[in-house]
Amino acid sequence: MTVVPFSSARFTPFDLTEWNSVAQPKLERGLWETVSRHTAPDHDQLIVRFPNLDRPVFRFERDRRGTYRLFFNDRRGWYCIGTGETAEECLSVWRGRVPRATAEAGAQAGR
Repeated sequence: MTVVPFSSARFTPFDLTEWNSVAQPKLERGLWETVSRHTAPDHDQLIVRFPNLDRPVFRFERDRRGTYRLFFNDRRGWYCIGTGETAEECLSVWRGRVPRATAEAGAQAGR
């Protein structure tokens, strides 16, 4: 039997599931227009375009070391806004934060 190793520069099925949990609601509400995938030997990327913009706005990628990065394009270029060892960690920038009152209540309960 021949086993082909999985490239660390490719998104895993779990990565894509995590991405879809973030992207699908934004696509359904029309906040994002398209998501395209670009794969090369040294990276895998998902590129987000907004309606009525001529440039991509977000780029989520995994490099050959298996590191995840999230970039934002503000017309002047790409800026890293998230990084992580997992897709979930990197995409946490789009996850809701715990409301302050809830966080404070949890901290007081632990005292």
